[in-house]
Amino acid sequence: MEKTGKLIRRKITFNPEVVVPSLRDFPLLVVIRDDALKSIGKGGHVLREDGSDIHFATGEGDALAYRIESYSSDDGALRARVRVPSLSSEPSLYLCYGEGAVSCPDPVWDPHYALVQCNGDAIRSLPLDRVEALTVEAWVQSSQANTDAFQALVSRWSLRSTMDTFESYDAGETDGLDTKGYFGAVSDGRYVYFAPQCNASQDRHGQVLRYDSRGGFNDPESWQSYDAGCTDGLNTKGYYGVVHAGNHIYFVPRTDGETLHSRFLRYDRRGEFRDPGSWEAYDIGRTMACQSAAYDGRYIYLSPGYYGDTGESGRAVRYDTRSGFKDPDSYAMFDAGNTDGLESKNYDGATFDGRYVYYSPLNDRGIVLRHDTRAGFDDPAAWQAMDASDLGLGMCVGAVFDGRFVYYVPYAHSNAVRYDTRGDFRDPESWEAYDAAGTSGLHTKGYDGAAFDGQYVYYIPFYEGDELQSGFHCRVLRYNTCMNFSDRAAWDAADGGVFTYPPNPGGFNGGAFDGRYVYFSPWREDPDENDDREYTPHGKVLRYDTADDASFILKYAECGHNGGLCASLPGPTFTINTENGTRSVRANRTPAPGRHHLAGVYDGERITLYIDGTAVASAQATGPVQSNDIPITVGSIAGGGAPFQGEIREVRVSTAARSDQWIDVTHRNLANPTAFVRLGPEEK
Repeated sequence: MEKTGKLIRRKITFNPEVVVPSLRDFPLLVVIRDDALKSIGKGGHVLREDGSDIHFATGEGDALAYRIESYSSDDGALRARVRVPSLSSEPSLYLCYGEGAVSCPDPVWDPHYALVQCNGDAIRSLPLDRVEALTVEAWVQSSQANTDAFQALVSRWSLRSTMDTFESYDAGETDGLDTKGYFGAVSDGRYVYFAPQCNASQDRHGQVLRYDSRGGFNDPESWQSYDAGCTDGLNTKGYYGVVHAGNHIYFVPRTDGETLHSRFLRYDRRGEFRDPGSWEAYDIGRTMACQSAAYDGRYIYLSPGYYGDTGESGRAVRYDTRSGFKDPDSYAMFDAGNTDGLESKNYDGATFDGRYVYYSPLNDRGIVLRHDTRAGFDDPAAWQAMDASDLGLGMCVGAVFDGRFVYYVPYAHSNAVRYDTRGDFRDPESWEAYDAAGTSGLHTKGYDGAAFDGQYVYYIPFYEGDELQSGFHCRVLRYNTCMNFSDRAAWDAADGGVFTYPPNPGGFNGGAFDGRYVYFSPWREDPDENDDREYTPHGKVLRYDTADDASFILKYAECGHNGGLCASLPGPTFTINTENGTRSVRANRTPAPGRHHLAGVYDGERITLYIDGTAVASAQATGPVQSNDIPITVGSIAGGGAPFQGEIREVRVSTAARSDQWIDVTHRNLANPTAFVRLGPEEK
């Protein structure tokens, strides 16, 4: 090789095992290590030590747009991007070196790219206005499994600083049924399901209520009900909490009004809601009350409440969703009622942090309980209990996880307690308490479940606890997780009923979150003067809009145990806010630890979520994406909430709907770039 330098070119082809469709202006990642790519001084053929003579061209010699991301003259390692005009199985693409690089005025990234970040470097950042189509991509690394931590990857989404966007709908006579009195709700990404408990007849009931979030909240056509109270010939009434697991919605059994029961009820989401064939029930065969549940992606964990005539119980039940619903061997029971020598009985709601299930204590002893899902369910060593009464932890209903802390919801009192999952469960230093009484000048006491939107924890208002038949309220309490727990400025409250007409009476039991809205599940209200019934159930659903400026958000995971008395594992989620409303799709599974390519695509007709090149969820959507003045945020939402707990290596946002083939090739190119291309022999 003459040191004056002569042009050398080498044809780039694709690995025969890689099927490459025809794509135009594709930003190809080229990663090669070759001895000939060392500098001349190191025994190779590259003329300059900095590799500035390396460039790319077509077979006809036309210069291509490229960017050298890294080059080592010592070992001939090259990482570069090149814009390929026509990507196909027989590309006209050459790597060139040995004399001065030929410049190309075109950028590597086509004009549709509004934002490009590679390894933390901002390559392109352009204004993003009102768009008809959108593609959002992230190439990430995460070590987490089965995470239920709310984690944003790429977003143009901010949350309201002031709680003032409440609306109310009275669903109490949906489809002519007495649809009042519900204990918990869950969202499957489109529908919100409410668990039936006790209605105006004073009877426990099985009238399941469902809301379609693609319709208007105040439109009766958006609401449906179905009386599941005699499913499979069983008395399937009186439920407490809802679980979304795969293709099914599960309702947690509590009492039918006559006796405690264990008649597990489920709905197959693939069937029509009002079709009895879509429903089935199974009697576990115990006289016991469970109070909501948790879900880890395979098992449903029913919270122990009461058992037969013995009162409070520590008998926890686990159901394997991969086994037969009516197979007795699918169910396991363990009595955790004497864990660590403590009276660990009577729990109401549960949450999941990716490893542990935390049961929220309805007992008045302040005994918290957790189970390690990586150990045997019936192994006593897999269970831990902690006496948190010294913190002032009283009776609680529900808990929620923000990615680090577990928040226990104060029932009929105002002392909020949280646990830092990075600390030892039994170490008092891992726990802290805050008395939220009097927040924002309101009587903030007595809550039942909580929701989390990525930054704020919303405590769902229920009952003050002073009078037996009254004190049901609508005063929502909120904590900003980006601030110190003990900082009074981190807390605010608002009476949601003030913003609705007629005023919503409150008295909710749990709720649900669909990615934008918090839904408050209606239970009971203060009775009228002449109402001497034991309960005064109502059906007035309250909804709060958490979003302020919102265009889109791509999440690695979304909190599924979100409402206090519900459970799901949404996994990756893509949400857009168009002029025709908010639409969201989610995987309903969590990615395995490792590297993943996540993408959300909107083409003006459908919104689609991709994981590792494969479409996993899709839904109809129309209208231009809403524009706003906030910048695109990487690794969180605006304001710093919902941080991603991993490494984001690459981000792309395009004002075009990339095709299935484009997304697939992008994933394969990023996942294994060294195997994607082959370098031919030198041609002089």
